[in-house]
Amino acid sequence: MRSKFINKNIVLVSLSCTLLSCQPNMDYYNPEAETVDTYYNSKEHLIYAVNAAYNIPQILQSWGRNMPYILNTRSDEALYTFKAAAGDPTVVELSGYTVNAAHGLTDEIYSNLYTLQYTANLALEKIEENKNVFNLENQEDKALYERLKGEAYFFRGLSRFYLVLLFGDEIPDRDFAVKSDEDFFAKPSEKGQIYKNMVDDFKNAATLLPTSDVLYSNEENLGRVANGAAVAFLAKVYMGRPILDGTAGPGSADWKAAYEILDQLIQTEQYDLVNDYRDNASESNENNIESLYEIQFCKSLEASIPMSLDLKDAGQNTWRQICMTIPDPIGWWNAMPSLALYNEFERDENGTIIDPRAYQGLWIPNGARFNYTGNLGDKRYDNEWIDYNQMFSVQDDSWLGKWFGARKYCSDDNLYPDLQRSGINERVLRYADVLLMYAECCLELGDEETALKYINKVRDRANNVLQNTTDADAGLFYTYERGKLPKAEDVIKAKPVLGAVYDKNNNVVLPGVEINSVRRMLKHEYSVELFLEGWRFYNLMRWHNNPNDPDSQTILNCLIDKYKVQIEQTGLTGALPFNYDKNLRLPIPSKELQNNPYMIGNSAN
Repeated sequence: MRSKFINKNIVLVSLSCTLLSCQPNMDYYNPEAETVDTYYNSKEHLIYAVNAAYNIPQILQSWGRNMPYILNTRSDEALYTFKAAAGDPTVVELSGYTVNAAHGLTDEIYSNLYTLQYTANLALEKIEENKNVFNLENQEDKALYERLKGEAYFFRGLSRFYLVLLFGDEIPDRDFAVKSDEDFFAKPSEKGQIYKNMVDDFKNAATLLPTSDVLYSNEENLGRVANGAAVAFLAKVYMGRPILDGTAGPGSADWKAAYEILDQLIQTEQYDLVNDYRDNASESNENNIESLYEIQFCKSLEASIPMSLDLKDAGQNTWRQICMTIPDPIGWWNAMPSLALYNEFERDENGTIIDPRAYQGLWIPNGARFNYTGNLGDKRYDNEWIDYNQMFSVQDDSWLGKWFGARKYCSDDNLYPDLQRSGINERVLRYADVLLMYAECCLELGDEETALKYINKVRDRANNVLQNTTDADAGLFYTYERGKLPKAEDVIKAKPVLGAVYDKNNNVVLPGVEINSVRRMLKHEYSVELFLEGWRFYNLMRWHNNPNDPDSQTILNCLIDKYKVQIEQTGLTGALPFNYDKNLRLPIPSKELQNNPYMIGNSAN
């Protein structure tokens, strides 16, 4: 895999400190040293300023580890495992809705999202202060100037989006780089203000950023955000207004605005679906035509520190693979796909899953194999392909068919000795999501026919014969023939009940949903297309706040009863029923409450 274009560039945020004890009275000023005021006076260094914003989502305390846990385990798609219960209580607390203000992962992501906001603000300030380095009469210079500003606006909007989604909108918000204690200890924003700010950020980014065909005509720009990323996030802001705007509420989503910008994006034909669904969560075919925004990772085999940190000799790898994909004892396996997700996939009359996405995204019975070198119990494997039963052979057989792994964001082998060093890019936004969002907007505006068209477009790709194959998929039907997923209309006619969970006595643990309408079909398609990609919780909260959805008052039952699935699937107790008023947000971290005299807790504290 090629080295990512983003380097660990140092952001010069402060070059002075006060040494209070036993220091000689000397002037340490070095007239040749770089300062904040002199460093950003070239195009190269302004590019570095923006590059720094790309690095913040990459580090371990962001999408390198924390965010996949936070965004996925709080939904009904993932549960905590006995490994988490024994060694990582932060995952147990996220999945079981018992997070408090001292929660470590929450504190880290709160801090890092504000670091991202600061970095974007610093870049915007320095670009304007040093605008004279660009010859705006020159088209190439003007394009670079606008691109850099657009990237900085995008990342500030990104910080605002996730801060509000996770912590609510009565939190500090800044459009400037912090320079003093007074700036640092900021008061919470007025309700609704951050929503307006993130709308403006994504609008500015969409206006300034080049289209993907222009940007990626230079291969060195692969991985940078293009216009489409800003447009798609703006649509998510409009659609998610009920949970992002503190002055709004149920029914306030701006469907027309979202529809218009998504329609324009689709009409540009900048993006398309790749042939292989598997390519959207593996190290193959990264930054492809389906991808709108990826967080860039590489294995960093040469780095002495096997994690992405802003430290010398640290890597640019992600821990998602080791943390929440392959089962114990191959990986750490702190989270696993839920039975509700496993049972969401359509089956034939014999109960066999017919959706290729299940096999390409999960480690499940009769599915893909893993190339393994190492010990499992008392058996040694040397570069051998092992199946689901062998993966779980060290566990009690009674859990077979209940315990699963996530193949998404997991390699098909452990040829590299350290699975911590994953180079698989995090696909935050992709075109399939855009198509489903567009279908939802069409549905809300009364156009079921067009909604079905775009649902079927996503489903049709799922049926493709896999082209980029490994022996992991050998013998599975989608390697030699098209899948047999029916059209959405046919599923609605058949009215299957999907996502239900039963105990060993066939008692209902989770009742599932009968797919008998276009709206329910769309929600099903979101689930089986985007599972474990970080959007399920956001979508559930939106649907709960949509009075047009007949299921709005029951849609959260999958979270309310999640603790029952946890017990049935793992035998582990302690998780609580989801409480919307308390668990919509994560609590404001105790460090923030202790350090900032203006801050108070939110409903989760």
